[in-house]
Amino acid sequence: MFKLFLPLLLALLLWPVGSVLASDAEPRLVHVVLVWLNEPGNKDHRAQIITATRGFSSIPGVEEVSVGEPVPSQRSVVDDSFDIGLYITFSSKEALEAYLVHPRHKTVQRSILHPLAKKAVIYDFWDDGK
Repeated sequence: MFKLFLPLLLALLLWPVGSVLASDAEPRLVHVVLVWLNEPGNKDHRAQIITATRGFSSIPGVEEVSVGEPVPSQRSVVDDSFDIGLYITFSSKEALEAYLVHPRHKTVQRSILHPLAKKAVIYDFWDDGK
């Protein structure tokens, strides 16, 4: 009987801790940028932007940076017409605002992104952490 009681007791003691931790997750701000190149599909230009944007991870306030190419799709609801997708997370709106004016971000915009891209669409939203 003790063999059954101990695992049940441990499960009951640990269960509230896990649920409290999951519900206490702080929301984070997600910054999504989709980029269309002046020369669609240009591998060199794509690589320049991808390499430069990976460096954003060193900017204070940036929590996570993911960047890459679109997944080709035949599904009508999927827009795979862009050349590069960028996903960056921040702990606050203030961190995003500081990133936007940070010298590294401004330099990449001015020297790489603006000359190589004809269009960028940006989406910012709160990830509620659930």
